[in-house]
Amino acid sequence: MAKVIAFSNNKGGVLKTSLSVNLAGVLSKAGKHVLIVDLDSQGNSYTTFGKDPDDIEWTIYDLLTNNPKLNNPHDAVLNLAENLDIIVANDDMSYFEIEVLLAKDTYDDIFALFKDSIESFKEEYDYIIVDTPPALGLIAANVFIAVDEVVIPFQPEPYAFRSLVKTVTAVNNFKDKNPDLKVKSVIPVKYRHTVMHRAFIDSAKAFAKTQHIKFSDIVIKESIKYAETTLRENVPVTLLEEVPETLKPYAEVYQELAKELEYIG
Repeated sequence: MAKVIAFSNNKGGVLKTSLSVNLAGVLSKAGKHVLIVDLDSQGNSYTTFGKDPDDIEWTIYDLLTNNPKLNNPHDAVLNLAENLDIIVANDDMSYFEIEVLLAKDTYDDIFALFKDSIESFKEEYDYIIVDTPPALGLIAANVFIAVDEVVIPFQPEPYAFRSLVKTVTAVNNFKDKNPDLKVKSVIPVKYRHTVMHRAFIDSAKAFAKTQHIKFSDIVIKESIKYAETTLRENVPVTLLEEVPETLKPYAEVYQELAKELEYIG
């Protein structure tokens, strides 16, 4: 059965998508069969590969809302690379919560929609990686009920620290409904060598310790070169056939992160 992993934080711009697609790249190249599931209406997991999510007929929205026109859930799965598939999100997800809440009597359990949607895929994949939107609402509730592990990217800045605390609190609140749920690690991202960033790293480490959560030894620094390469090559750095020398440290950090998270040996 697949291990289901969510990259989650209620703050935007903290590299949830970058972590999702790059770790998926590492795992797929290691021979693991990986499914990315995007739940963010921006659809950035798919645009990373140079594709337009609004061109896709069947998305995660159709699975979550049980679209009767989608006869086979597997029709929503698209292949990205060897061992790597995706279920896309697009602008339809912007209206998901309102539409479900207005029609909640038509669903058996509005908090189990995502869990039910991915159940049929678990036997086909080694890992299901979930890219989440920056919000703690109905979608987040569905995620926390469905996944095994949550990885929290942490940008060492004031508002991001508050988001870290809120995300951990939200995960803890769902452990009664999902006994397998745990925070796997907190990953420092977009790090710069400044006094402020070092101070917030120390504060986040201290908070993680009180919650008995691992705080990663691996730091993902800000990199304009990485963003430029992804835009130009239409592929995450971990899936580049030839990684430029300037980006090798960035590619290698995801390899080390996958090992630290115990997803590969």
